[in-house]
Amino acid sequence: MMKLTVAILALTLCNATAKASQKKKIGITLNAGGNTAGNAMAGFMRGFQQQTVKINGEDRPALEAADYIAGSSGGSIVATIYHYQHSTTNDELLDAAGPNDPSQITNEVLDTVPENSIFLAFGAPISLSIQSAIPVALATGKPFWPILVQNLFLQRFGIEAGKPLSSAKIRDDVKTTPILLTSLVGPVEVFPFHLDSVINRDIYTEYNENVPMLEMVGEEDTEFHDIIDEINEVTGGGVTDVRLTDLNILRSLAEDNGFQLNLPAFGTATEFTIPLSGSVATLEYEGVENQIDAAEPFDIEGPLVVAYEELSSEGNPFTLETLLGMSTDILSLIPPLRTLVDSFSPVPLASRPISASIPTTDGELREVAFTDGGINDLSGLPALIKMKPDRVITCFVAGPVDAGLSDGPEVASSISYQVFNIFGYNFGLVDVANPASIVSGRVLSHLFDLYSNGENQLVKLVNIFESLRDAGEPLVTTLEGLDVVDNEFWGIEGGWKVNVTFVFMVGVPQQFVDELPEDIAPPPAGKSKTEFGFFTNEEFASVPNVIPLGSDELIEINGAFIPAFGFELPERPARMTQILTSWVIKRAWNGLVGIDGEVKFGGFRELFEEEEEEEEPLSFWLRLLKYLFFWR
Repeated sequence: MMKLTVAILALTLCNATAKASQKKKIGITLNAGGNTAGNAMAGFMRGFQQQTVKINGEDRPALEAADYIAGSSGGSIVATIYHYQHSTTNDELLDAAGPNDPSQITNEVLDTVPENSIFLAFGAPISLSIQSAIPVALATGKPFWPILVQNLFLQRFGIEAGKPLSSAKIRDDVKTTPILLTSLVGPVEVFPFHLDSVINRDIYTEYNENVPMLEMVGEEDTEFHDIIDEINEVTGGGVTDVRLTDLNILRSLAEDNGFQLNLPAFGTATEFTIPLSGSVATLEYEGVENQIDAAEPFDIEGPLVVAYEELSSEGNPFTLETLLGMSTDILSLIPPLRTLVDSFSPVPLASRPISASIPTTDGELREVAFTDGGINDLSGLPALIKMKPDRVITCFVAGPVDAGLSDGPEVASSISYQVFNIFGYNFGLVDVANPASIVSGRVLSHLFDLYSNGENQLVKLVNIFESLRDAGEPLVTTLEGLDVVDNEFWGIEGGWKVNVTFVFMVGVPQQFVDELPEDIAPPPAGKSKTEFGFFTNEEFASVPNVIPLGSDELIEINGAFIPAFGFELPERPARMTQILTSWVIKRAWNGLVGIDGEVKFGGFRELFEEEEEEEEPLSFWLRLLKYLFFWR
């Protein structure tokens, strides 16, 4: 009897060992770009929710097979609502029952945003949220932006304001861990003057003087040089300043200049992290003449990981709207926008920093300001890579299309702004004239060796995307076995490999266009339905990089009419984008073939479904069973 019991236990352990060894950690990233990105990222999430995979023998939405969802700025809005809303189901939130086939699109479909869906948030009028946020900020003395994002994005989904994040509950049908990016920009006493006038200046000025252009790219790498020439041609020669990201030089310059640069940070469901690693960092902040005195320096030793209870104080809990506000705070980055918001209040509101008190090496607490995560990274990738996933799906949508690119977006120029930096190259993006802008911190996001597997990965990515584009297919492919590099700014220890699937949206794939009914997005007389990859129909010309209502659109706040801020998306182009991005997931589910007839992407199905492999532990347990049954 004892032998039988042991045998059963051995079989159970055998099965558990085999299953555990098959599970791969999967992460999804949702990129920055305001409501333009948020709308498209929610569309990708919708696509994954609509497709099913086997999980423990059951057909389940593919999203349930993922382990992490990381969001930056606009992408973090999607990640937050998906994890924390309790007003509806995942299927209803992401409109899983809605169309993902272009042939099913009608004008009625484009005119209807499903009730209770996440997509309502991206076309919501911002004026009402501003009007309701101002009196709350005045009455409570709290920062304006978290109150605004609560009103605009969270309360419609039943997410309670003022609730400690430590007690916020993720729904049972959500299986992923959220990761929301933000940026540390100095002590509260020097905000916003330090952000406007000091941060990044000296470090990046010296960096430009120390890092030669095109270092480590030999003349023999002609394809890479051709790509740079192509980017220059499309952009009118605006990216001649091509520099390698040298993280060692950046670390040395940061130490010499008191780390006066925006430092990465991120929050998960349970803790807040400032990932800066290496030796103790002394943070020093200069004053601004005739504006603000210098701040007392302080030391931190990272990675600094703090539970949300430790960031809370009596009567002032660290809340979900605080974290989302930190991740999306574009208000603090744009002085004219701060001035505009303050003009509607008897006291300055927009200059109140979103802050948290962090522990220093001397055991004290220091209150520091945080702002939009997009200043450090547009993708969400660095924080996700720190979690050491096995597979990553990183979703990108370009920002609203630059009207100056009249020749249409070439693949290389389209992806250079958001992808090249993670391989250690920046194209004219270290902007000393405006180093507090979104581009500067991206220099810190070098994650992968450009020559992983002995091949220039950017050249490979561009070539694959061009082949898919020419075949009319969406731009989706996997770069396998990318070598992760050390990055102390993000607390990443390199020396391991990861497979990264890139999903990039700029323009509309021809395969999607060919299936549209004739009365949807009809072209002007004498034109085809698309040119240079975009609809010629004026209403849909910016799909999927939907341009928000602009300065020519006015909204009313307290009886005055002011520009629309660029938040609200026009309903029909936004709806077209939601269907298009979910179609991309469906179209690429079983793989994609390029113009040359070769497979360029193996399919999302194989990424999500677990492999069925024979595991070494199996033979061990079988030998053990044999021994137990025949042992005397």
